[in-house]
Amino acid sequence: MIVKTPAIPLYWTDVSNTSRIVTWLTAHYGKLSTTIKGDQRKNSLFRGQYDLFSTSELLFYDRTERGTHIAKECSMLHARSVFRTDWRACTSAGYISALFAKTTPRHGHEPGRFEFFEEILGYAEEYGHDPAFLVWFDLKFAEFQGQQILLEDSEQQSGVSSQESEGRNKRTAKRFSADHGGIISPEYAKRFRIPSTPLAPESVALLKALQQADTPQEILVADCNPVYMAQIERVLEKFVTHQFDLPPQVRKTAAATLRIA
Repeated sequence: MIVKTPAIPLYWTDVSNTSRIVTWLTAHYGKLSTTIKGDQRKNSLFRGQYDLFSTSELLFYDRTERGTHIAKECSMLHARSVFRTDWRACTSAGYISALFAKTTPRHGHEPGRFEFFEEILGYAEEYGHDPAFLVWFDLKFAEFQGQQILLEDSEQQSGVSSQESEGRNKRTAKRFSADHGGIISPEYAKRFRIPSTPLAPESVALLKALQQADTPQEILVADCNPVYMAQIERVLEKFVTHQFDLPPQVRKTAAATLRIA
């Protein structure tokens, strides 16, 4: 059976001198892989019809019961050429694709995931050159995954009295725990020996502002103190590694690349 769907390549692997296997995120079938035979020949009909971060219309032979699908045709719908000329935006797009590739189950169609991927890539075209964009994306992606970062610690969680809680709130440091999904009180972290990272109240306030921003444009006009942003980068790196099982060097490398002057 031949099926058709919009699709964005996540990555590919060459399997011979002429053919490769491309893994896509599709609009209707989730993440899947197709063999493209003869793709690397000069006269291939697929040449220029798909690329990383671009949306194409993909036709393929459905071989769900027999192995890898086989691509029949492909035509470019949205090239997103900005990523070919703006290396900073391309860095953000690469990190975004890596996170989607890691967290999307194979053949597990989830309504809205493909549209969210396209939306985020669209934002990356315009705002992906800014290091703060990755922070905004991480927060939005966590929310999409149903793992929104918790930025308030409760007295019930802390296990402390209201008087102790009042004293705690006057302190200068919060604690961020990746395995708890966000902020925990210093007392709670100490009492149960929970691995956590100190986070200044100003960093927490900035995180809340970034979390509430509907678009990255809102964060680019904000005054993001580099000291607090550095703290936020550290805790998000741990959060992404723990919650999404993404190797830490993926985000670390992307963030460091965007900070290059």
